[in-house]
Amino acid sequence: MKRLILYLALGGLFIGTAYSQQSFLLIPDWTNDRVIAVSPVDGSLIDANFIPTNSTLFASPKHALPTPRGTILVADQVRDAIHEFDGFGTYLRTIADLPNNGIDNIRGIAIREGKLYVTVGSGTYQNTIQRFNLDGTGQETFINQNLNSPFAIYFRENDMLVSNSDASALIRQFDLSGAFLGQWGGATIRFPQQITRRRTNGNLLVAGFSTPAGIYEFDAAGNQVAYYNVSSGPRGAYELENGLILFTDAAGVKVFDPNAPNPANTVQTLVTGGNFQYIELYAILPGDVNRDRCVDDSDLLEALFQFGGSGRADLNGDFVVDDADLLIVLFNFGAGCE
Repeated sequence: MKRLILYLALGGLFIGTAYSQQSFLLIPDWTNDRVIAVSPVDGSLIDANFIPTNSTLFASPKHALPTPRGTILVADQVRDAIHEFDGFGTYLRTIADLPNNGIDNIRGIAIREGKLYVTVGSGTYQNTIQRFNLDGTGQETFINQNLNSPFAIYFRENDMLVSNSDASALIRQFDLSGAFLGQWGGATIRFPQQITRRRTNGNLLVAGFSTPAGIYEFDAAGNQVAYYNVSSGPRGAYELENGLILFTDAAGVKVFDPNAPNPANTVQTLVTGGNFQYIELYAILPGDVNRDRCVDDSDLLEALFQFGGSGRADLNGDFVVDDADLLIVLFNFGAGCE
């Protein structure tokens, strides 16, 4: 089938300009119990209601994280639950919650090698990291020592970092089996929350929520190389493709220029009206119509059934499903599929 499709693409269709779908950043909003989508290029708002307001599922959505199969997991700190949505923001199911799994006051989540890791701040599993299969089964305690109110998990090639809200814990380093390695990142930062990697230099950005609040930058060894006094209580940080750093706090989604003489003077607010949390990239494969991280027959069929009309198979955003959209599917056929 794959060879036939490629043959048709090369021999039977006019090859025009190549397009790609727009990836986006997912940011939960505590105030409105929703998840917004913004541009990874400049932080501009793409969709204020990517996952619309839902006070039944959400009370304080903290972290929206894409899975390897293209779905999105959203951890809610007050509802004590992890919900799964498809790549278009439609609710699918709840995979873990307090009544069934004992996860109370959860914060950040992470995925590594097909496993879901969850920070737990209260209850039966207080000060632990719980590990699940991606469907919510197979729960086990991964780390139950050397944590104090854990918030975010960041995996690297050979270790993992966990931020903690307690001043004596700060950022802790563990090996990939969960063994404690020691403190990381110094003692200046207080109440570190999200940890992300800068695109341009590989350093890590950490949102320091408490005084001295701001965005901290560390090299790979944990040496602090910069401090940006741009917010009184940031939750997340992410370097955009334009080189600015996007961050979130209780007043909005904002950016600043880390290369300016005084970065605090460059702060601009891009989205208001919410209390925004962690920032994660949802990367879309070109041609992946149904956003399941595999360009295959189902994407081609959907484009064919919508041909001449409109719908999500309009991959280049010109408001019609036509040859250009089919070409995007055809020339990326097989991408992401095992």
